[in-house]
Amino acid sequence: MNQLHDHSYFKMTRGMCPRCRSIVDAVIFQREGSVFQKNRCPDCDITTETMIAEDSEWYFRNADFSVKSKSCAGTQTDHVRGCPHDCGLCPWHEGGPNLPVFSITNACDLRCPICFTYNREDKIYYMTREEMQETVDFLLETRSEYDLINITGGEPTLHPDLEGLLEIAGKPGFGRITINSNGLRISRDDNLVEMLARHGAYVILSFDTLDPETSVKIHGRDIVAHKLRALDRMARANIGVTLLHVMIRGVNDHESWKIIELATRYSNVRSVTIQNMTFTGQGGQQFQPRLRLTLDMAARILEESSDSKIRREHFFPLPSAHPLCYNVAYFFRNRSSLTSFTDLISVDEIMDLIGDNYIIHPDEKFQERFNQAIAEAWSRDSHPELLAFLKTLLCRMYPSDGSITPFERQKIGEESILTVYLHAHMDEENFDLSRIIHCSDLVPVDGERLIPACAYNLFYRMKDEKFWMDESSSVQGDDNE
Repeated sequence: MNQLHDHSYFKMTRGMCPRCRSIVDAVIFQREGSVFQKNRCPDCDITTETMIAEDSEWYFRNADFSVKSKSCAGTQTDHVRGCPHDCGLCPWHEGGPNLPVFSITNACDLRCPICFTYNREDKIYYMTREEMQETVDFLLETRSEYDLINITGGEPTLHPDLEGLLEIAGKPGFGRITINSNGLRISRDDNLVEMLARHGAYVILSFDTLDPETSVKIHGRDIVAHKLRALDRMARANIGVTLLHVMIRGVNDHESWKIIELATRYSNVRSVTIQNMTFTGQGGQQFQPRLRLTLDMAARILEESSDSKIRREHFFPLPSAHPLCYNVAYFFRNRSSLTSFTDLISVDEIMDLIGDNYIIHPDEKFQERFNQAIAEAWSRDSHPELLAFLKTLLCRMYPSDGSITPFERQKIGEESILTVYLHAHMDEENFDLSRIIHCSDLVPVDGERLIPACAYNLFYRMKDEKFWMDESSSVQGDDNE
């Protein structure tokens, strides 16, 4: 490292100019125990600086972690202009498709001040069955099977033919279909809830706050009661749920542990994803306060607000993603208490169980490792109540007569396991090409290309007339009339 005053420079990358949106040189450096990314645009003559890790020791432990990638059936585009302008995937891309994410509508019944994407309001778009079929066929040509696909919007539950799209997507090759939702329609529409349950869809329910005033700041209106009602309805229908919580520094970060506590009270809530506030898109670009929140900062806040029921060391990089994009922690839940997997087996062993997936498959390796952990803990006479719970759980998951399917085993396990993801999206200030090339959250476009999610949000969605209206063109047109 080259020492310069109070800075330690140790890595170069390529970032983004927030003004002209060009790809520019960037440097990663340490200062006063934290790690920052500094972008320099020679054309605009501006320098931007943003924190990417609160704790430099955490960064050094995680940043150079080796990413395990799924294989992908070749590339779709050539390397011409350079990353991220050749997405499709191009030959530079190193992350295979783990989570396809695509929008089926631009319609939404909220105008959230934190929205980090773009949805034009003047021309409503609904994906057709033909477009869904094209997307599904393309994905299965790219890879033969997926654990997950994610349908988003807009607000997907507003699509008038959602069931028809789910029928097309519900074919062999997709382990589960997840649908993002703000919960408003779910909170009042029994037919929708019944339909989602019938198709086995999982719902990713945005749940950012339990406070009405904070809800107004985040969503533009108080929708807390709607969220709780939607959660109760899905629990009664036994719909698998992920709570998606946008943690906003100085706004709702003190509530994040409360959201996890809420999740522990619902056996149908399989996971909680805590996502950092992203200062881009039609809402997030102007949102205040503009305080950066990093993955390690989120883990620290959870530890402090939970009285160490969740600790920083419970989290580790998801093996198939860039370590600055995803961290994960797994907990057994017995009633409302949480016990980290790391209390029983090592992080390396957990990562081996995950492999190049986003979720753990409870196969024979899982059974063998936790039976061994139970035996070792029993010999030390430690955690007798927990061990009795785990023995009962494993007996249910792995009956001696082998009478359940892998899907049933997964479902039993998920009812007693809570997964907590920390997920960091990128915006114009912390965009980093080294993260993009490892991205496994990919957006299928036009049945022929796969685009990394953050590259899509920052560079490609605004080129798609289904989601973006050029305001300057609209204004110019008005002037000419």
